[in-house]
Amino acid sequence: MKSCMPFTSYRKAFCLLISAFFLAATASVAFAQTAIATRKCAFQKLSFPPPATSANVQLAALNDVGGIAGTFVDSKNVAHGFLLFQGRFTKFMFPGSISTTVSDMSRNGIIIGTYTSKDGKGHVYMVHAGGFRTITIPGHPNADIMVSGVNSNGDVVGNFSTDQRATFPGFLLHNGKVTILSFPGALVTQPTSINDQGVVVGFLSLSINSNPAFMWKDGVFSNINPPDSIPEGFTFPTKISNSGVVVGNYAPESGASTFVLDHGTYTKLDPPPGDFVMDVVAVNKFDNILLGVPVGEGNNPGLFKGFCAAAF
Repeated sequence: MKSCMPFTSYRKAFCLLISAFFLAATASVAFAQTAIATRKCAFQKLSFPPPATSANVQLAALNDVGGIAGTFVDSKNVAHGFLLFQGRFTKFMFPGSISTTVSDMSRNGIIIGTYTSKDGKGHVYMVHAGGFRTITIPGHPNADIMVSGVNSNGDVVGNFSTDQRATFPGFLLHNGKVTILSFPGALVTQPTSINDQGVVVGFLSLSINSNPAFMWKDGVFSNINPPDSIPEGFTFPTKISNSGVVVGNYAPESGASTFVLDHGTYTKLDPPPGDFVMDVVAVNKFDNILLGVPVGEGNNPGLFKGFCAAAF
């Protein structure tokens, strides 16, 4: 699943909590036959100009025009946002910040993420065509916010906390108006992505042992459930493309794996050569994907772009 960059104590605690859920699930299941087919992909290993490497780059987004966005950590351990487009690597920081990370990027280049101001406080931002602004949730001026998805309309999804209790509702911010996304009985409702049609995907925490995934559209929740996933869920969608394809990571009965949900049909991704756990980061409307592989994992660590559509 997607790794976590430093932000606030709430974000750190939440990321550690979700990571623990996934590790616990994948460590405790037994081997069994898988129930879904494998989608073949061709992969190319991504490279970045020095001093950026696969060791200090975290991928976040791949849009429909081939732009890749993410976070780059320099030699002083300072995080910068970056955009890689047509071979050009551009890093940036929110003006006046001491740290900036990227969460997502839309088809038309709207980027969202987090930044830390000089007083050490965490904030969330949007940048488009060089114009930066801080994101706030109407009616919740003191909320601790985590943003995760943006579309080309400027709609933003994420989740937030306004108190000391372990309850984290999701939200959709559209034209300055907020819609709270909170599945009944869930401790956490975590949207992770939104496409240009307004379809949201994400995951829930119903208990420490139950983490199903969802799709949401116009107030209606539906399930995302790979057929060989363990009963407790532990399914984490990372992105939904503008063609409606969902990618993510989940816990089948054979351990950790990936899934692609293409208009009702589930498949697994065929990984690059090597023995490691894949982290499916992003997908665009052409079924190009991004894989982030933890450095030091297996025989072929690194960051990859995959070409999975028949046209490629």
